[in-house]
Amino acid sequence: MIYLSWLGLFIGLPLAALWVARGRRLWRQRGALAWTLVGALVLGGLWDGLAVRVHIWYYAPGNISGAWLAGLPLEEWLWIVGTTLLFGSLTVLVRERGPHA
Repeated sequence: MIYLSWLGLFIGLPLAALWVARGRRLWRQRGALAWTLVGALVLGGLWDGLAVRVHIWYYAPGNISGAWLAGLPLEEWLWIVGTTLLFGSLTVLVRERGPHA
């Protein structure tokens, strides 16, 4: 369960802090964030699934929960969701503060 702990600490906590601090601003861009997430799930799922199938990489059983969905461990799906929302949220906030806002 090392992967899950790592995700919570380095993706979950910063994402939660962003949404607590700037949730109202981020909520206004929920459509853009949602479409970005859909794209990341489809393309990321295909890419990662292919990489696992052709043995480019693998997930050590001792580091994951053991729950698999569509050929990938649960933690990988959480990684895709978490990183997409974290960097998408940061992008929204930086864009709103920039000179083109």
